[in-house]
Formats: sequence, structure tokens, C-alpha cells
Amino acid sequence: MVAAYQEIMHECDESKRLVYADSMIMAAKKAEDNDLIGSAYLSKGVVYYQRKQHRLALDNYLTANRYLVGTRDQYLIHKVKYSIAQIKYYLGYYNEAIALFRQCVDYYGDTEPLPYLISLHSLSLCYTYTDALDLAEATSVLALEESRRLGIRLLLPYIELADGITNYKRQRFDRAITHLRYSLPELRKADDFANEAVAHFYLGKSYAAKADTAKAVHYFIKVDSTFTARQYIRPDLRESYEFLIRHYHRKGNTTEQLKYVDRLLQADSILNLRFRYLLTKVHKEYDTADLQAEKKKLQDDLSRSRWSGWLFKALLVVMLIAVTLIVRRYLGLRRRYKERFETLLKKDMRQQPEPVRPTNGELDINPEIVQHIISKLQDFEKKNGFLKKEITATKLAESFNTNYKYLSKVIRHQKQKSFVNYINDLRIDYIVERLKAEPLLRKYTNGALADEAGFSTAQHFTTAFKKRTEISPGYFVEEIKKINQS
Repeated sequence: MVAAYQEIMHECDESKRLVYADSMIMAAKKAEDNDLIGSAYLSKGVVYYQRKQHRLALDNYLTANRYLVGTRDQYLIHKVKYSIAQIKYYLGYYNEAIALFRQCVDYYGDTEPLPYLISLHSLSLCYTYTDALDLAEATSVLALEESRRLGIRLLLPYIELADGITNYKRQRFDRAITHLRYSLPELRKADDFANEAVAHFYLGKSYAAKADTAKAVHYFIKVDSTFTARQYIRPDLRESYEFLIRHYHRKGNTTEQLKYVDRLLQADSILNLRFRYLLTKVHKEYDTADLQAEKKKLQDDLSRSRWSGWLFKALLVVMLIAVTLIVRRYLGLRRRYKERFETLLKKDMRQQPEPVRPTNGELDINPEIVQHIISKLQDFEKKNGFLKKEITATKLAESFNTNYKYLSKVIRHQKQKSFVNYINDLRIDYIVERLKAEPLLRKYTNGALADEAGFSTAQHFTTAFKKRTEISPGYFVEEIKKINQS
């Protein structure tokens, strides 16, 4: 039944694929086979990914992963890894995606030609966006050679696109344009509007770098056309609107300038929903407040009247009020940071044993098991077991000879926090105490500190640090340095 629904899903109209994906899941659950259920959820995630509904795709990939935790089917395991790697690439977690794509390349190399080539291509793109350009070019060359050896031409336009982006980053703009233009016909033929928009974006950037403004504007407008028709936007593509706004400002064309300010506001509203925690990583020449103010100014320019003088004065007052509020907020924030820093400096983060809370049977777990888990957690904290990067609730539960559900319930009850927050807080407490005691550690970058504390990325470390301490790691380090210098 599952296989039949899957075949129909692949052959039916795109609008009906989710229906058959849900039918796959229902049939798989009747079979009570975790591998089958996991595979069905994976198929549903792929449908969402093809629709560019990446959040829903990720939800289904993670559900699939939970069902496949104990599987021995390496194909399914690596299919999940590849799917999650694609989401991480889309969200900008390139280093995490690289680790997963490498595993997929190693596994698929001898067994699955097409997934092998797709993994190579994806790996090349991740290297490009992390500026590991030598690795990006070498991987792209390998993907091209392997495509020829295996007789698979499907990936050629995508390899050309990747080469175009890499050449742009190397400032070889003519070569970038050649590769990018070569990729476009096949991308259009496949109706791959997302990658077509990316190709147009880098063509625009390449022509802009060559000071060919007319062609740059032409391609950036094509990026806008994809957005208006398909609502497809990524944080990097928003730069198209910044270029167009500047261009029409220089030309004195207020109508077109206002049009693209409006469009950028629409794009940012979508990005804020899809990439809320990612936007801070992308350089934004215009934040939303600036855009709103500029939009107001442009609208006023178009309807200029004898009241323009009063309007100017009103805008000036608004700006003065805004500046005053920003300064007051900044000073207040600095004061709170200082107070929080002084509290952290006096507090011994690692010597604050939390009292064992009585269970009173509310956990619905054998009290002996609860005490066993509490004892193991105390030993785990004492030996700094939380510094292992690969630690998960499942792995920790196995090392405690219990199951992850019991472990999660006990942590939630005893620590009043989830497993992830429990581990993150232990890591932050550990690194805070080390920063107090070890001057050498204060010279480390956030990435190096993240590694010392057991985090996989600097971004995860910074987020956890702010959540636990309410200040940034950079501020904490600088304040300690000031104390030592004085």
C-alpha cells in the first residue's frame, strides 16, 4: 500500500502530492514498521521542500528521523541526513550542512549515482558560501567529471550555476557571467524559479561590478519578477532591491524608487517570518524603520504642496524624538548589562547545587528510577559530560541505562527546563567560570569559545550565552579585561 501510494504521488499532479503523502503515512502506521513510517514522513517532507515550504519540510524530516533512530537501513539514514542538510543550507548553517553532505558523498559514491552527484554539488555550494573557494572549485570540478563518467547530465546547469557564483566571489566577473548565462535555459526549462532567481541575482552583481549599470538593473528586476510571481526570496537576494532603490534615487525617479522600497518592505515581512533568527547574519543597508521613513518621505515628495515646510518640521521632530528614545534605550541597556555583569562576576556559576525536588509520585515513574537518574545527572555534571558536542537526550539516556522519556521528565521536573536548555546552561556556566579564571581564554574568538564549551557553532554559543546571562559574550569578556587593566 505504501509503495503504491508513493508511485501515485510521484506521477500525480503536484497539487495532489500531499494527499498521497498523507496516505503513505496512514498505511505505514497500519504496518507498525518504523522504517516504513520514517520513510513516509521523509517523502512528505520532500513534497514540502519542493514547494519551498522549508519549515514544514524540516518538521517532517525531524519526525522521520525520530522513527529511524534505531534503523539499520543506511540508505534511509543518509536520505534523512541529506534532507536535513538541504534545510541547513537554505537557512545559512553552511558548516553544519557541510558535515552532513560529506557523509552523503562518502555513502552514495559507490551505490547511488544521482544522490552522489547532487550531494557533491550541494557541498560545492556550501564551500562557496563559507568562502572556502579552493574547496568549492575542486568539488565542482569533481562533480563535473563524475557527471561525465556516469553519463548523467541532469546536474550540469546546477554545476554551471555554482561555478558562476564561485567565479563572482573570485572577482572573475566575465567568467562568472558566462557560467551563469549558460545555466539559465535549463533552469527555465525545469521551472526551477528559485535557482533562476539566484542566477539572475549574481548576473546583476557581476554586471554591477563591471560598472554596466543597465544590465545590472535588468537582472535585478528579474529577481523582483520572481518574487512578485512566486513569493520566493532569500536574505541575500534582498540586495537586489537595495541596488534598485539607490539606482532610481540617483536617477531622480521617485516613482520607481518608491515602488522598490515598497517591494523591499514586502520581502522583509516574508523574511522576518521565514528567517527571523537568520536576518541578523545578513548585512542590511536598509532596516525596516529606515524603509518606513524613506517610504513616507517619497510619498510626501510625490504629493508636495505648500505644506511641505510644516511636514519637514514634523519629520524633524519625529527624528529628534526617535534619536532621544534610541539614546535612552541604549543607556538603559548598558546599565542593565553592567548590573548583570557585576552579578555574574560575584556569583559562582558552577557551585550552585540545586535542591532535589520531591516527586510525590507526580512523574509517574518508579522513585528508584528517579533517584538513579538524579544520581547519574549529578555525576554527569561533576565530570563535565555536557562538553561532548554530540550529546543528545537519547545518547545520555542510554549511558544512564534508562530511556530518554524518563530522562527528559526528570530534568524537566528537577531543573525546570528542557533537556536542550539544561545542557546549554551547564555549558555556559562552565565557560563563564573559565573566563573569570583564565586570562588566556579571553583572547579566544566566539567560535573558539563555542568549541571549548561543546557547542557546534559560534551562533548557537552566542544565542545560549545571551539567554543564560542576558548579556553578550563579547561584552562579558571586555568588562573582565577592563577590571584586570584597572
